[in-house]
Amino acid sequence: MNKGLHIVFQSLDAEHVLARVIWREQDSGGGTVTLEIPVRNSSAAPKSNAQLQADARAMAIRFARAFADTIED
Repeated sequence: MNKGLHIVFQSLDAEHVLARVIWREQDSGGGTVTLEIPVRNSSAAPKSNAQLQADARAMAIRFARAFADTIED
């Protein structure tokens, strides 16, 4: 997997999917942060895959910023 942000969805049951948000710091070596977040399935709350990707990306960016703030102090 290359450096950057990657989002993978995995079906859990009829009502939920697991959004796996993976952020890699470098192409080889370096750190990796993986968030696994259960979310309601698109059939329960209709959203396109693009909307789900955008939501997961926004959540990952918020998390990364909050994490960066804690290590700077």
